[in-house]
Formats: sequence, structure tokens, C-alpha cells
Amino acid sequence: MLKQKFLVHFGSNFVVLIVSMFAGILVARIAGPGVVGVLAYGTSYIGVWGFATGLFGSGHIKLVSEGQDIGKCMTVYSRLFLGSITVYFIAVTGFFFFQKYVLHVEFESKTQQLVIMLLLFAAIFEKYYQFSSTTFTATMEQAKANLPHFIKSLAWQTGRIVVVFLGFRAVGLATWNLVISFLLLPLVYKLLKKYPRTGWDQQLFKRYVGYAIPILLIVIIDSVIHYSDKLFLAHYTDTIQLGYYSAAYSIGGMVMLVSVSIGNIFFPLFSSLLARHDWNAVKQKIMQYQEFLALFVFPFVCMAFLISGPLLTTVLGAKYEPSIEPFMIIAFATYVAVVGMPYGNTIAGAGRFYLSVWINLIKLAVFALSITFFVAPRFLGLGATGLAFNLLTINIFSNLLYLYFSRRLSKLSYFSFRNISRYVVIFTVALILNLFKDTFNEWLSFWWLVVIPVYLAIVYGMMFALGLVKVEHFKKLADLINFRKVLVYVKGELVENKR
Repeated sequence: MLKQKFLVHFGSNFVVLIVSMFAGILVARIAGPGVVGVLAYGTSYIGVWGFATGLFGSGHIKLVSEGQDIGKCMTVYSRLFLGSITVYFIAVTGFFFFQKYVLHVEFESKTQQLVIMLLLFAAIFEKYYQFSSTTFTATMEQAKANLPHFIKSLAWQTGRIVVVFLGFRAVGLATWNLVISFLLLPLVYKLLKKYPRTGWDQQLFKRYVGYAIPILLIVIIDSVIHYSDKLFLAHYTDTIQLGYYSAAYSIGGMVMLVSVSIGNIFFPLFSSLLARHDWNAVKQKIMQYQEFLALFVFPFVCMAFLISGPLLTTVLGAKYEPSIEPFMIIAFATYVAVVGMPYGNTIAGAGRFYLSVWINLIKLAVFALSITFFVAPRFLGLGATGLAFNLLTINIFSNLLYLYFSRRLSKLSYFSFRNISRYVVIFTVALILNLFKDTFNEWLSFWWLVVIPVYLAIVYGMMFALGLVKVEHFKKLADLINFRKVLVYVKGELVENKR
């Protein structure tokens, strides 16, 4: 059943990703990097303050997954969550008007200001999806956790194609996001009816607040790192450069789907296992995950690196040529994050939130030095490429910290010699083919489409010959993506909700 939970989360997000990539390509080509940059700026502006609504989610998952009374948990969490949304709204609007009328720091345009406000109200509605998703993640009901976001994302992505074709730009896109976020609230309410609120519990409240104290620092730092980098880039350059980076990330960052999907499962799973001090089960899950990444994810990351130039200019157009270098770096940076993710989950699953605070403080210090060095004009001033290097630097340091501290918690394994050998073979093949790109281009303009199957055949052929991959690995992959089992699992969850 764990495989089906992963595939529901990964599969639904993968479908959304494909649709969003298609929509993003059309929007980017029609509207241009300026519009993409304005939306990215607005999203980052309100996102910096999103930590206010993320204080109690991890505690909710931790307490519910440990077996606490879910009705009481829902009562406490709902009141705390409502208060956090109020704080979030006041923080964003307060800073907006303080910046505009007290500091007299002008925005780039009135369009940018209007987009920020529209996205703010859309975000407030969507926070209720977060409430639902957190609850069902805690109970490991993955279909229900994903459903509202899945429907909203599909409606948003398909709708924005229509919006730009009708001639609307940033304001029109932000308005459509607001409308669709509001219309799906009844679905969220219907799903949550399964877990009614049964009464206030003062002891649970204290535990929520106890978890929230370290989490406050964690989510503040995460918000700063995740969103302020784009604000820095826009400040040092302009929204055009931000548009180049956003376009590159929308494709190069797709590997993060694996991280997000497995993270939503590993956190409550590890929390449950570590409550019983079952480190052996945690170790087994991590090693299975690492093998899956090496065999079935890393080859495609290297392939993206290999064909990055023609891929981006073909799908986005020649005007996005400055996105090529950021795309190549982002592809590897996101994979680095995916590899280290379960080790971070062991720290959270063990309830070591204060340790996570120290890790995040170190990350923040590295972030400040890194983004200044790569993006600031008085240093390298690399623009969108510098922001991609900043992402890679942060992810590498994060992994080193996760590996070190998770190792201190228990004797977890990092990588096997077999897995390292797989990485060497895959990367070497991609590197050798990369040396002949110019020659391939002279032979055939669409060489990159031909290279894809050739590259995969060489990689898996060599690994078969060296005994690094076997037929049983593909059987496990087939079982993982067994669509019939997934349908049975999803139907079981949703039918149960109707009773």
C-alpha cells in the first residue's frame, strides 16, 4: 500500500507537471519573460510571509501519526490555523503599505502591485487546501490529501492558456488564480467532514505550541531561502532575468516531484516507526529509495543536461536562450535535494525540531553568502545563472548537514558501492556524449531527439553488462506504477469518505 500512496502523490503531481509545462510553454511564448517575471515576483512577495501559516502543520502530522485523538487534534489545529491565516494577511498587507507609504520604495509598476494583492487573496483561500492536505497526510490518506490541489492545479493550468490567448496578461492570470481557488473550497469542506472537531484539549494545545516554537524559526528560514532569492534577483537585475530563471526552474525543477511525493509519505511514516525506535525499518526504506533514484531518476537528469540547449529553445523559443545555463544547473541542484531528503525526514520524524532549527540557521548563513557572491553586481553578478548556482550550493550544504546529523542519530547507511558505480556509469556516458554535441548538430538539426533513446540504451546496456541493474528492478518498477492497484487504493479512500 505504501507504493500506491507514493504513486498517487507522485502520479497526480506528475500529471499536473506535464499540463503545467505545456501551459507554461504557451504562456511564456505568448506573454514573454516580463509577464512570467511579474507573476514570479508576486508569488515570492507573498510567499516570504507564508511561514505564518506553516507553524502547526508539522506538529499536526506528528501528533496524529502517533495516534493522538484526531477529533481533538482537529479542534486545536483548526483554531490555530485560522489564527495563523489572520496573522499572514496582516503581515503581507502591513509590509506592503509600510514599504509603499513609509519607506517610499516604489514597485516596478502598478500591475505588479495589483498582482500581489490578487495573489494574496488567492493564497488565503488556498491555505484551506493546505489544512486539508496536512490532515490527510498525517492519516496517510494520500488520495484525499492530493485531490483539492490536483483539481485546482489542472483548472489553473488549463485556464491560464485560455487567459493569455484572450489577450490578458499578468493581472488576468492572477485573477483566474483567485477565482478557481475560491470555487474549490466546498470540496475541501466535504472531505474534512470525515474528521469532525470533538473538543478542545489543553494538553494537546501545549504540545502544538511546543512544536511550533522551533518550527517557527524553521519555516521563517525556509520562506526566506525559498522566496527571497527571487526578490534579490529582481532587485539586482530585473523581472526579465527572473522570468528566465522561472522558465528554467519550471522544467529543470521537475525532479523535485519525487522529493515532495516521497517526503509527504516518509515524514508520517518515519514518525510512526521512530516512535517505536524501529531504525532498521527506516534504514531499509531509505536504501530502497536511493536505489530507485540511481536507477530510474538520475539517468533522466543527465539526459536533461545533455539536451538542455535544443530542448529549451525548441519548446520556449530562442528568446529564452539565457535560460539554458540556469536549467542545466537547476536539474542537478534539484536532484541533490531529492537524494538528501529522507535524511532530513529522519530528523523531523524523530521529533528533533530544535536540531532542525540549527541546521536551518547554518543554511541561512550559507544562503546569504552564496546569493551575494553569485548574484550581486559587485561580485560575480551572474543574474539567473547565479541564482541557479545559489540553489545548487544551498542544496549541497543542506545534504551534508542532513547526512551528518542523521548519522549521529543512528547508524543510517548513505550510499552503497553498487549505487556509486551506477552514478559513475550514468554520468560518464552523458559526459562523453556531451563532448560530441556540436558534431551531432552538424549531422542533424534534431539530433537531440535521436540521442535520447541512444543514450538510454547505452546507459542501461552497460549497467546490465556490469550487473548494476537486473530484470527484477524493472519488475519492481512495474509493480510501483501498477495503475490498477492505484485505482483500487484511490477508490477505497474516496468511497470510505462517502459513508
